[in-house]
Amino acid sequence: MTTMFLHPGKRLGSNYELEAIVGTGQFGQVWRARKLNPPSDSPVALKVPVDPHRGEEVLMADGKYMLDLPKHPGVVAVNWQGRIGTMWVVEMEFVNGAPLSRLMADEVAWSKVTFEDIIRWFTGIAESLAFLHEHEIAHGDIKPDNLLLDEASGRLKITDFGTSRRLTDNLIRTFRHAGAWAYQAPEIQQANQRGAVSDLFSVGAVLYHVTTGRLPRASIHELLTSAPITRPRQFNPEIPAELDTLIMELLIDDPHRRLPTASVLRSRFQALLPVRHPEKVPTLQPLPPGVGYLDRAASLLAEGRKEEAREAASTATLHSTGLVPALELYARLSDELGYTDDAINAYKRLLALEKTPGETRRSAETQLADLLLRLHRYEEAEAYVEAAIRTDPVPRSMLFKAAVVLGACTKLERSLTLLDHLLVQDARDGAALEKKALVLWMMHRYEDAAQTARDVLTLMPDSEICLKRLIDYETLNGNARRAEHYRKQLAAVIGEG
Repeated sequence: MTTMFLHPGKRLGSNYELEAIVGTGQFGQVWRARKLNPPSDSPVALKVPVDPHRGEEVLMADGKYMLDLPKHPGVVAVNWQGRIGTMWVVEMEFVNGAPLSRLMADEVAWSKVTFEDIIRWFTGIAESLAFLHEHEIAHGDIKPDNLLLDEASGRLKITDFGTSRRLTDNLIRTFRHAGAWAYQAPEIQQANQRGAVSDLFSVGAVLYHVTTGRLPRASIHELLTSAPITRPRQFNPEIPAELDTLIMELLIDDPHRRLPTASVLRSRFQALLPVRHPEKVPTLQPLPPGVGYLDRAASLLAEGRKEEAREAASTATLHSTGLVPALELYARLSDELGYTDDAINAYKRLLALEKTPGETRRSAETQLADLLLRLHRYEEAEAYVEAAIRTDPVPRSMLFKAAVVLGACTKLERSLTLLDHLLVQDARDGAALEKKALVLWMMHRYEDAAQTARDVLTLMPDSEICLKRLIDYETLNGNARRAEHYRKQLAAVIGEG
C-alpha cells in the first residue's frame, strides 16, 4: 500500500472530487469534496490517512460508533466509511467554520468574544455530550481542535470520534491515553480509565483555558501529581461568579465527586443564559512552557520540529514520571524518522515495563510487529502480533492487523481464520473481505478467491486488489470477455486523477 498524492481536482474513484484541504492532523487530512455518486450540490468533508501504513486504523475508529447514530445539530455526522481503491475514506458532514483553537489564536476575532458567547456555545456542547452519553458514547478527546464553530448556526459542533468508546459502566479502559493531555481528566493519565464524567472534566479544562488564557494544569507532571488548580477568577475577576463555580465543579479530580452528567451541566448553563454577561474575554496569553521534558517534546512536535521532539522524548525516558508516554512518543518518532533500531528498542523497553497498561502494551506489540514486518523480519513480527491478540477482548482493528501480518508471514490458514472471525461479526466488512480474497488466492483456492472478490466489488467497486485477481482468474479460465470487462473497470479506477 503506497501513499497517494492528493490535490484539488483529484478524484477518488467515481465517488468524490477533492476541492480544498481544510485540516491536517497526526494521522489524517480533511478535505472539502464534491460528491459525484450519487451527485450532490452540498459539499462533504472527507478524512483520509496521511500515510496508509499508520493512519488507517485510527480513521476506521472515527465511524465505528457514529454511523448508526441519529443526526444531532451539535455533532458532526459521519455519513459513510469504506475503502476506495486502496485508501480508507471517512465521509462526514461538512461544517463551514473553523475550530475553536483557530479562533482562540486570532487576536482580532477573539477580542469580540464575550462571556455570553462562551456560555451559549458551551450550553450547546453540554447538550451534544448529553446526546452522546445517552447513546452510550464517550468522546474521549474534547479539546479546542475538535470543536468547530459553524458559521450558519453559530454553535460549536463536536467532531473527531477516533478515540470514542462505548460506555459499559461508569469508567472504562481507554486506548493509549488517547486525547490531548492538556484537557484530559486525571483518571485517564493516572489509572488508564475514562467515562462520561471524563468528557465533563475536559469541558471544564477548555472553559478554563478560554476564560483565563491558561491551562488548569500547565504540565503532565502537574496532572499526574494532582497539583491544585487555581480558581479562574483569581486570574480574571471579570469571569461571572456562577461560571467560576461551575468550572471548578467540572475540574474536581475525583470522578465520583465531579459534576455528574452532561444533562446537569446543560441545566446549569441554561440557568446562566438569562443573565447578560457582555464582558469581553481577556486576550489569550501563550501557554506557559512545560516544566518537564515530555512537555517540551510535545511542544516541539506541535511546531513540527520532529527531530528535536525525538531528542526531548529520549531525555524524558530517563525520568520515571511519564516514562510510558515518553517511550511511546520516542518509539513512534524514531520509527517515523527512520531510526528503526531505536524504535525497536524503545518498543521492547515499553513491553518490558511492568507498569505499562494492557492496551498500551497491546498497541506497542502491534506497532512493533508492523515495523518488523516492514523490515522483512517476519518471524519476529509474527510473535508480537500473536501476543497482541492473546488477551480478550481483542478490538476488530487489532484482529485485522494480525490477519495482515500473519498473511505476510505465510501463515495463511491462521490469517484466514481471523478474517472469517471478523466476517462472522460483520459480513459486510469490505476490508476483511478484500484481504480474504487475497489470502484465498495465495492458498491457490482460486474459485473461492474469485467469488469473494466479486462479493467485495458489490461493496467496494473500486477495489484494485480484487479487480486484478478477477482479471487473472478469468484469464486462467479462458474467459477473455469477462477478463476484458474487469480490465476496463480497473483502468477506469486507476486512470482517475
